Amino acid sequence: MKKMKKVIFSILSIVVVLVILVFSLRIYNDYKCKDTNALKSPEYYKDVTNISLYPTDIDGVDVTYVDEGRMQGFRFVPKEKSHKGLVICFGGSEGSPNFETAKRLAEEGYETFALFMFGMKNQEQTLRKIPLEQFEDVIDYINKNIKDNKPISVLGASKGAEYALNLASKYSEIDNLILIAPSSYNFAGLDFKDYGSSWTYKGKELPYIDIKKSSFSSFLKNIIVPTIIKSPISYKETYKSAIEQDSSSQEKLIPVKNVKANILMIAGEDDLMWDSFAMAKKIKDQNPKAKIYSYKGAGHIFAGNGVLNLGKIRIATGGTTESNDKAESESRKTIDAFLKENHK
Repeated sequence: MKKMKKVIFSILSIVVVLVILVFSLRIYNDYKCKDTNALKSPEYYKDVTNISLYPTDIDGVDVTYVDEGRMQGFRFVPKEKSHKGLVICFGGSEGSPNFETAKRLAEEGYETFALFMFGMKNQEQTLRKIPLEQFEDVIDYINKNIKDNKPISVLGASKGAEYALNLASKYSEIDNLILIAPSSYNFAGLDFKDYGSSWTYKGKELPYIDIKKSSFSSFLKNIIVPTIIKSPISYKETYKSAIEQDSSSQEKLIPVKNVKANILMIAGEDDLMWDSFAMAKKIKDQNPKAKIYSYKGAGHIFAGNGVLNLGKIRIATGGTTESNDKAESESRKTIDAFLKENHK
């Protein structure tokens, strides 16, 4: 009986110590990370699908919302268009249409679009099983409504870069690609209630890396434990582990060998969301003409000090404030030079 009491007391003591430790670490991380935020979000990030939150009164640019079947998003027409063709922008897994980039480029004289991949009328409501064919509605709209419609450049960030690269593998109408924090693989969608590939084509899901099959130790170390103690979650090792665990990962690579579009890739070498720098090199292995501009010390998002504060959780995006600011400035110049060269 005494031994049993000792065992129970020991177990309770360990539990109490662990509870105190977790509680202390949560307080410490709240203090340490209280001023961290890698992204100062515009107003519309409160609800990216709320069209009324987007500012459409822009000096020198006419902004309209395009509602054409599965084509949903904003069209920016400069009052003085100074570059040929069009630039089509897509955001990432947050569901935004990359409005700020399209706006900036329109102010520089490009006719641009900021388009939604999902979440809007006639589209999939979550990031899963998105049909690549919805881009055909974009092509139809362009052909019917815009005379000066060549060349076409597509710019995508993060998950939007994965989408854009897939589009270029199917649609030769795309002349140029700008991939920011790119993926070389098709990954699973982010709807875990209706799990499957992020993308479909001709009614079939594209083969995908199953992120649920990453190693448990990686998942525990980088996601579960940080969630408990409120430290930043890093998804990089989860994605990397899922690739390594997949014996048929080569079949999940986006087929870019025969993509005719000029490809520019932008990647932070300290990306903690996924290893965009390694995947950019994987894309270049398939398509040697593709260009990579990488930035040391920069993360997934070229803003802030590498931590994205979402209230209940914190996400490690990577990089330092100084390196991210430098990468933002330098990459913008690189993108501008690429567009000017290809939209003469």
